[in-house]
Amino acid sequence: MIPPQEAFPLPTGNDRLVFDVLRAANGPVSAYDIMDRLKPDRPRIAPTTVYRALEHLIRAGRVRRIESLNAYLPASETSDRAVVFAICDDCGRVQERDAGAEVGRITKALAKDGFRPTHPVVEVHGRCGECDDTQRAGGKV
Repeated sequence: MIPPQEAFPLPTGNDRLVFDVLRAANGPVSAYDIMDRLKPDRPRIAPTTVYRALEHLIRAGRVRRIESLNAYLPASETSDRAVVFAICDDCGRVQERDAGAEVGRITKALAKDGFRPTHPVVEVHGRCGECDDTQRAGGKV
């Protein structure tokens, strides 16, 4: 669930425009899709401008990047907690779950070898329960 916009006080300008597009989307959106969705309201915004806004929003904890999809979505909450994304390869739905304890164990194990992760990302591709139920029922997904 995406929290109400009031939970995320945002700066004005491009950050606000990009965040509004992400909030209105029905799932992860690429930077170029963001540019296309902004087009009806104004002249095309340069890719660097969109990426800069996305970087600001990620640093602020308001947006998360799904690395394997090269796409973005609003964070379910403002925090620096590690998350795991469950990505349905059939319908494209993405579920965000807290992965703090699991990622903590992984980073602790890596630290034993002298490796210090700076940006742990956990993404799991598969089939969501709804698509799996449809598949088992003999319907097309």
